[in-house]
Amino acid sequence: ESIPDDSTGAGSSGRIVHRALELMRTDFQQRSWRAFWLTAVEDRPPAEVAEALGMSVAAVWQAKSRVLRRLRQELGGLAEG
Repeated sequence: ESIPDDSTGAGSSGRIVHRALELMRTDFQQRSWRAFWLTAVEDRPPAEVAEALGMSVAAVWQAKSRVLRRLRQELGGLAEG
């Protein structure tokens, strides 16, 4: 999956999230990243993603949670500044 550009009108915050996701992507195993992407970005049902990736539904939720937690950590300093 490619990370969408900022053509949706999200402005500078969209560009920041886009860049953070680009930088974080290599920190996760490919299957975990796909589980996150398919559920969080493409809004596919966790059961469908689990079946497609050969994971349990719980593992899909855990992968999504890990990536989102990391994203919040990466962007946390922005909210404080």
